[in-house]
Amino acid sequence: MSATVFYADPSAEIATLTNTWTVTGTPTDPTAVSIVITDPTGAATTHTYLGAAPNDVTRTGTGAYQLLVPTTTDGIWLYKWIGTGTAADVAEGTFTVTTIDSRLYVTVEELKSRLGITVSTFDFELILSVQAASSSVDEITGRYFWRGTDTRTYVPESYYRQSIDDLVSVTSLKADRDGDGVFEETWVLGTDYQLEVSPGRFNTASKGELWPYTGFNIIGPKFIPVVWPWSHLDRLQVTGVFGWPAVPRNVKQAALIIAAELFKLKEAPFGVAGFPELGTVKITSNPQVLWLLHRYISGDRVGV
Repeated sequence: MSATVFYADPSAEIATLTNTWTVTGTPTDPTAVSIVITDPTGAATTHTYLGAAPNDVTRTGTGAYQLLVPTTTDGIWLYKWIGTGTAADVAEGTFTVTTIDSRLYVTVEELKSRLGITVSTFDFELILSVQAASSSVDEITGRYFWRGTDTRTYVPESYYRQSIDDLVSVTSLKADRDGDGVFEETWVLGTDYQLEVSPGRFNTASKGELWPYTGFNIIGPKFIPVVWPWSHLDRLQVTGVFGWPAVPRNVKQAALIIAAELFKLKEAPFGVAGFPELGTVKITSNPQVLWLLHRYISGDRVGV
């Protein structure tokens, strides 16, 4: 038996639930059939066959019934089939709806290749391992390597230079000069300010691979607003694509190592795995992960 998981955009995914009632091993139609669906928010809806609305359960054969459930919410769903009368019985279960998004640094297919897995039996465990590994890389480095459009505000650090989150490209940079919360002053890239990869470094490929911008400095004649009490402190607004230009090779490899170890933990009670040719092996934190990631650890990340 494997977990029932649906991978898709929850707004478009439809879960197919089936159940067959039997009496002494022979498929038999109950007198009445219903199924209670409870979504991840806790809202429950009773669906019926030829009963009260919504009566959208269908009969596919003797004793066999089916319900198509549009899944609009990510998470764990519960269902409870209820048959009464001639074939009275109750069958309960769960299924999961999860979205595979662009924030992964390694794919299930890549993990399968590394582990030599050619079947789909363990896809649920594999996708969880990939998701957790990608999040672990973010935690270790104190930054993320996917890209997303956002608008963010910052408290000024000095008159002439400002640190920002990892940035791929800028759409607009605005300043709130008087602290009223309105960013009325728009600055022009290349005229009023220039983006920096790091202080004094302006080329995104100067480190041997594409890096994001992490700050900007003033060209002039403008200056970064002065902050005073009883006003809005976040005087700078940046709109653009945040994250990294591309996922670095070292990050992908580190995520693959973590994902493989997380997946193997299911066969490693108390963190110990047994291999016939190697004996007992202790699964612990892999030092190669930190070796691969050390150059990407953010300066704001302490204690690594």
